[in-house]
Amino acid sequence: MKNNIDKQQYKIAVVANMSAGKSTFINALFGDSILPAYSHATTDCPIYIYSDDNPENDKAIVEFTDDKPTIELAKEDVPKEIKFYAQKDDDSLDNKYKNVKRIDLHWDFHVLQNSQKYDKKFILIDTPGPNNTDEHAFKHSDITRNIIINEADMVLYLFDYGQIDANLESSENNLWGLIKQRKEQDPNFEVFFVINKIDKAFEDNKKIPNIISSSSKDEFYTNIKKHWLYHEEIAISKIKNSAIKYGFNSPKIFTVSSKFIEYYRNKKNLNFDHLDDIDEFMKFFKNIFGNNWDIKFHDYLGYKIIEKELKKHLNIDEQIFKPIKRKKIKYKKK
Repeated sequence: MKNNIDKQQYKIAVVANMSAGKSTFINALFGDSILPAYSHATTDCPIYIYSDDNPENDKAIVEFTDDKPTIELAKEDVPKEIKFYAQKDDDSLDNKYKNVKRIDLHWDFHVLQNSQKYDKKFILIDTPGPNNTDEHAFKHSDITRNIIINEADMVLYLFDYGQIDANLESSENNLWGLIKQRKEQDPNFEVFFVINKIDKAFEDNKKIPNIISSSSKDEFYTNIKKHWLYHEEIAISKIKNSAIKYGFNSPKIFTVSSKFIEYYRNKKNLNFDHLDDIDEFMKFFKNIFGNNWDIKFHDYLGYKIIEKELKKHLNIDEQIFKPIKRKKIKYKKK
């Protein structure tokens, strides 16, 4: 049996432009709602996530760029403290949260759980957004560039459905340019392209003339079904064309709704506002697809498809993708 030091590390970097929902995506897809996720840019330093099958190992180790010594947050302190260490220095009122270099988060996520019996050690990296326009822009770009070019074995590249058109072009230092450069260096470098917030396409689909002209509720849902995934497929086509243009000949493209994945996976512990949101979302599928709504609903959330493809790409067995652990975490209205 190999110890943790001897194991081969496999690093999966999650990258996205600002406000694409990167941290929410990681929380939703991989496990616990532990990473700070807000509507504005949050992650100011890289967070390296080490997930194993022993919850007693849960903790966070915080390194700094100044003279402050490295600290260790106990399991019970991580949920309330990590958001302050991960935010921008400008947003921190207490100096103890400033000048963070990196955070190593050891947490029992329900996907990619490492174990002593496996030869590989999977590490998920939550990267800073590289396209900020403030004084943090260079720092974030430099960190993200180094992770993509020198560290990551694969990348999950997130897009906000509502911002796709603004993020299709490549430049030397944007995310397209960086993954293109890495792909040229290593033809086997894998990228999963992920369109997040796909549920926003619902509103675009409702504007289709045949749907607008529906004369009854039944006709409305019938027309929605006829035009199912209309704007979703347009979004996929845009990402596909750009990916091929930049050297990814057979791009793997996924659509997800991170918010509703997270709500669904923690449904028993939601507050009333979010419970109403997920119930209304599920009701929409029931009205369209009747008895088959459940299959369509899970397909639309997208998490099962990504998990399946990750297993296939990483050549790992079912034991690493363990059943969901629902914890008693309340979602606060933001």
